[in-house]
Amino acid sequence: MNTEHKPTLRIITILELISAEGKGCKLTEISNKLGIPMGTLSPIIHTLKENKYLSYDEQSQMYTLGIRLFEIGSRYMQCSNSFEDITSIMQEIVKGCGETVHFGILDGGNVLYLAKVDSTEPIRMYSAIGKRLPAYGTGIGKALLAGASMEELHRLYPEGLKPLTAHTITDFDELYRQLKEIQETSLAYECEESNELIRCVAKPIYKNNSVAAALSVAVPTFRYSAEKQAVIERLLNEYAVYATQIVAYMNL
Repeated sequence: MNTEHKPTLRIITILELISAEGKGCKLTEISNKLGIPMGTLSPIIHTLKENKYLSYDEQSQMYTLGIRLFEIGSRYMQCSNSFEDITSIMQEIVKGCGETVHFGILDGGNVLYLAKVDSTEPIRMYSAIGKRLPAYGTGIGKALLAGASMEELHRLYPEGLKPLTAHTITDFDELYRQLKEIQETSLAYECEESNELIRCVAKPIYKNNSVAAALSVAVPTFRYSAEKQAVIERLLNEYAVYATQIVAYMNL
C-alpha cells in the first residue's frame, strides 16, 4: 500500500524541479511540468516563498531555491561527523595528487555530488556540491553503477543514453561492458565524457556488499599522464579502505 502523503510529496516535487532547473522556474512552468493546477500551486509557492524556502525575482518572474534550504543543508553537513571524516580523506588524496576530489552517491540515474575538495592547481575542474549529472557519463557515476544489470540500466535510462559531450557513451552494451570491468578492478575511468578536457578516475565504496558511494579524482587532460593515473589509482585504493569504514555509519 502506498503510504506517501500527497500534499507533502507535491512540495518535494516542486523543490526538486526548481533545483534541477538551476536558473529557476516561472509559476506557469511549474504548473505545466508537474501537472498541478494553478489554484492549488499558488498558495503552496506563496507559503514556501514567505518562509524563505523559495526566492522570487520580480524582473524575471523566476522562483529559485531560498536561503532556508541552504541553512538546513549546512546544518545537516555540520551535524554529521562522517562528512567531516570523508572530507579529511579527500584532502589527503588532493595532497597526494594535486587534483580535485569528489564524493557522491547515486540518485536515480544521476550522480549527486555531496562533497568536494578543490585542486591546488590554478586551472581545475568547475563543479558544485549538490549538482547532479547523468551517472553513465561520468567516472564517479560509472563507479556507482557498477553491479547494475542491463535491465536496471534500461529502467534508469528509458529514453536512452543521451550525449553530454562528443565522447559520452551512448551504447548500452558498451556501458555494460565497462561496468563489468569496474566490478573486477574496482576502478572506473572517464575520458571527456561529461566535460570536455577533463578525465576522471573513480572508486566505488561498498556498504553491505553493494555500492553505496564513490570517490573520484578529476584531472584536466593536459595534466593527465600514465604516471599521474598510477598515483591516483594508488591513492584511491589506499583511502577507500578508510572511506568504507566511514560510509558504513552514514545514512546514505
